[in-house]
Amino acid sequence: KAGKNYQACCPFHNEKTPSFSVSPDKQFYYCFGCGATGNVVSFIMEYDGLEFVDAIEDLAHSQGLEVPREASTAPRPEQNWEHDLYQLMEKTAHYYTQQLKNPKYSERVVNYLKSRGLSGEIARDFGLGYAPDEWHSLQALFGHNQSINKALVDCGMLIEKEQNRYDRFRDRVMFPIRDRRGRVIAFGGRVIDQGEPKYLNSPETDIFHKGRELYGLYEMRQHQRKIEWALVVEGYMDVVSLAQFGVRNAVATLGTATSSTHIQQLFRVCPKIVFCFDGDRAGRDAALRALNHSIPEIRDNREIRFMFLPDGEDPDTQVRQIGAEQFCKNAEAAPSLFEFLMDHLKSQVDMASFDGPGKLANLAKPFIELMKDPIHRERFIQQLAIQVELSETKLTELLLGKVEPELTSNSGAQNSAVPLTNVSQLTPIRRAITLLIHSPQLVELINDYQWLSQLQLPGNEILRQMIEILREDPNIALGALIEHWRGSPIQNHLLKLANEELLTPLEGMQREIQDIFAKLKKSFTEQRFKSLQQKAERGPLSPEEKREYQTLLLELSSK
Repeated sequence: KAGKNYQACCPFHNEKTPSFSVSPDKQFYYCFGCGATGNVVSFIMEYDGLEFVDAIEDLAHSQGLEVPREASTAPRPEQNWEHDLYQLMEKTAHYYTQQLKNPKYSERVVNYLKSRGLSGEIARDFGLGYAPDEWHSLQALFGHNQSINKALVDCGMLIEKEQNRYDRFRDRVMFPIRDRRGRVIAFGGRVIDQGEPKYLNSPETDIFHKGRELYGLYEMRQHQRKIEWALVVEGYMDVVSLAQFGVRNAVATLGTATSSTHIQQLFRVCPKIVFCFDGDRAGRDAALRALNHSIPEIRDNREIRFMFLPDGEDPDTQVRQIGAEQFCKNAEAAPSLFEFLMDHLKSQVDMASFDGPGKLANLAKPFIELMKDPIHRERFIQQLAIQVELSETKLTELLLGKVEPELTSNSGAQNSAVPLTNVSQLTPIRRAITLLIHSPQLVELINDYQWLSQLQLPGNEILRQMIEILREDPNIALGALIEHWRGSPIQNHLLKLANEELLTPLEGMQREIQDIFAKLKKSFTEQRFKSLQQKAERGPLSPEEKREYQTLLLELSSK
C-alpha cells in the first residue's frame, strides 16, 4: 500500500519496479509505465481477454448476482432452457469423456489417439471424448423430457427430421469447443476409421457463432498467463497435435475464414499473431483473405506474420520432422504482413516492363486504403515508393488524392472531444470536467446548467451529461462514472484527466467551479444575444424571442 492507493507490478507489461497503481476511492487503475488505465470492467476485459458483456457476466457471477436482461414479450415456454444450454453442453462433454473409460469403446478409441501421438495428459487438457456409434445415446443420457430434447436440438446435439430426433455425432472422437470463459458451446468430431465427412462441426446456435470463436484459445490461456505470440492453424487436430509437442500457443478457426473478430480476440491476449497456411494455392488464397481482415487491425505494438508450410506438409508432420523449437523459430521468423503483401503484389506484375511500377501502385491502392494506422501506412508507402521510383509525397498524392497531414493532439477532434492536455492548461469546460471527476460533490453547487447544450464550446455536451449523471447519483464511483462513455474516445480522455493530481483544497475547488460556471453562463448569454441580433437583422423576431432579447440585454448591461 502506498498512501491511499495500492501499488504492484503491472500485469500488462514486464517490469521490476511497481508502477501499477489502484485507487480504491476512485475505483480505477493506472500504470505509469505502459499507460494502461480503466476500471474493474476494463481490467477484466484486458486481463482475461473478454468482451464487455462477458466481463459483466463474470463480475456478476463472482458476486452471486444475475445480470438484468430485457424482458421479452413473447410467451414463455413451460421451461426455458436457454440459460441451461451451457449446462447441457457441459454434461454432454463429460459423457463423451467418460466413454474413453467405457470397456465397450475404450481400447479402439484410445489406440486411435495413441496412433496420432496423443497422450492421456493432452487428451485430458483438451477434454477429448468419444461419441458412441449409436443413434440415441444422448436421449438415453438425458431421458425423454421434451423440453430437454428440444434444447438439445437447439444446441445442435440432436438432429430433428420427420418428427424423429437422433444424435448428430456418432462414432467420432469429440473435441469440445469452449468459449473464452471455458464454457462448452459446441463440438467438433473426427471419424476414427474411414467415413465422410472426416470432420463434423456443430451448427451455429444461440451460444455458438463460428465467426466469433477460436478453438484452443481458452486452453492456451489456461496453460500460460503471459502469451508472447499465437499461431493460427486450420483445424482443431492441428492444435492438439502441436500441443503434444509442447507448442501450446496454437488456435484454429472453426470452418470459417479468419475474421476481424478473431484477430481482435487474439490481440487482446498477445501482441503477435502468426498465420500458418499450406503452401499450395488454396493456402495462399486463405492467406489473402486473412490479410484483408488483418490490415485494419495492425498498429503500433502489434505484429502479424504469415508462415507457409512445404507442399504436402501440415503442422503435425512439420513439427514431427523438425522439432518444436525449430518449428517455433520458423514461425517467428516468417514474413511480416507487409513483406507478404509486397511479395504478393510484385508477383502479379512484371517490374521490368514500362508499366510494371504503375500497375504495382494501382494494385497496392485498395490495401493502403485499409491501413488505419498512419505510421504503418506511411512506412508501407515509403517502401512502395522505392519500388515504383517515385517520391513518397507524389505517390501519396496519386494514391490517396492528398498529402497526409501531420498528426497533432487535436487532429480530427470533434466539438465534444476533450483533448489530452495538462490540467493547468485546461479550458474552463475541461477544467470543470476535471474538478467534477475528482470531487463529484461539487455538482451540488450547479443548479443552472441546461443552457450548456446550446453553448458552442468544445466539451459542452460531455460536461452537461456528467452533471446529469452526478445529480442522479451523487455517490457514484469514478470508475462507474467514466463507464458511461465506454467505447467512445472520450473515455480515454476522461481517464487521463482522472490521473492528474489536484492539489487544490475543497474550498478552493468550490470557488473555482462557481467562477467557471459564471464565466460559461456569460459566454452563453453573449453567444445567444449575438445570435438573436443576427436573426433580427434578417427579419422580425417572434414575441418570445423579443422578450428573450430584452432579458439578455439587461443581463449584459448589468455586468
